[in-house]
Amino acid sequence: MREMISSNRIFTRVNMVPGMLLLLLLLSLSACASGSGILGGGDWQASGLQHQPILTLEVNPKDPQKLYAGDAQGNIFASADAGQRWIEQNNGISLPTAIHVLAYNIAGTKLYAATDTGLFVSTDGAQHWNAASTSKSGLPADSYTAVVFDANAQSTVYVGTLHHGVFRSTDDGVQWSSASAGLPPQAEIHSLALDSDNHQLWTATSLGVYRSDNRSIAWQAFNNGLPATIVVNTVVPAAASGGMQGLVYAGTNHGVFRSLNDGEDWTTNNESLSGTSIHTILVDFRSSNASTVYVGTDVGVFRSQDNGQDWGGTASSLPRGKPVRALVVGANNYTQLYAAVDSVGVYLFPGTSGGIDPSRLLVFLVVVLFFFLLYRLTSRGQRRQRAFLKPEQSTQTAPPER
Repeated sequence: MREMISSNRIFTRVNMVPGMLLLLLLLSLSACASGSGILGGGDWQASGLQHQPILTLEVNPKDPQKLYAGDAQGNIFASADAGQRWIEQNNGISLPTAIHVLAYNIAGTKLYAATDTGLFVSTDGAQHWNAASTSKSGLPADSYTAVVFDANAQSTVYVGTLHHGVFRSTDDGVQWSSASAGLPPQAEIHSLALDSDNHQLWTATSLGVYRSDNRSIAWQAFNNGLPATIVVNTVVPAAASGGMQGLVYAGTNHGVFRSLNDGEDWTTNNESLSGTSIHTILVDFRSSNASTVYVGTDVGVFRSQDNGQDWGGTASSLPRGKPVRALVVGANNYTQLYAAVDSVGVYLFPGTSGGIDPSRLLVFLVVVLFFFLLYRLTSRGQRRQRAFLKPEQSTQTAPPER
């Protein structure tokens, strides 16, 4: 009797194995949701703003769920839900015009728009716009291309223009004065960047890279190692986002250049993306030591995880062959990367619906094969156990009839 009870227990445990294996497999599959598990690599996903020639993006520093986008026709769009839905808010903007830059001040109280028809400012989250480039303010009529703020002097604002150089305001944008000493008169300002802690103001121009130190507004050229005919579209000091001191990136019409000594010398390498034009550079403050860098190019988005030494793609689902004009990080806890794809719209990465990372597919298949083989071995063990427990047929002769 004891032998039969023990055998029944063994049989029950063997029968439980396939169910346990199935449960483990289901748990493995459930871990494949967005951002987790074997397949949780994520992918680019279209936002609610599509079929627009977006040139610039901005995030509200007080609420990263609130995003703003400006296009080549003067339209400004606002989203309050991390890019799912957008509404047009360009009341007061002179149309048509290209919106080159949208930028919030440090306090998050004023949103500036640098456009082809002047500089505009909004104090109510883009609902209404007022012209800041007036004769009374000291700003000329020009195409405005750049806006940057001093984190250590929050009333100080710098703007760049296409034909009149750089201007500065020290009273939060009320009055402006020229800040172009040392810049060639014919230099077109393409972007501005400020490393407030190191007191370095950078500008990318049609004639190369220039830097001004200690708020003196006396520009000097820093072009050693850059080709003479190169056009610099953007310049970004890594330290401004918490990165390596002395490391500066220059995005040009011939790829990415780096300097490790505050622009004294510029170098490139075999993976510098020299075959394309760089429109925007984003140093990812979320990464360790801000060592991850994203660039928007004529052919999509590329990423480096080693301070710009090596570059690779992000995901294949972004529209191919389209210039990426702007990159920002936003949404709750700054979990999403947003890209402005020219003539297509705004995309986010890794997206809110997740996706399959092809690089992890092989691992998933190996796991499935392992469970299959384990199931086969378990099934074979079950058959042997059943044969062992099957009652033996009696070989005794039936008793004679009486």
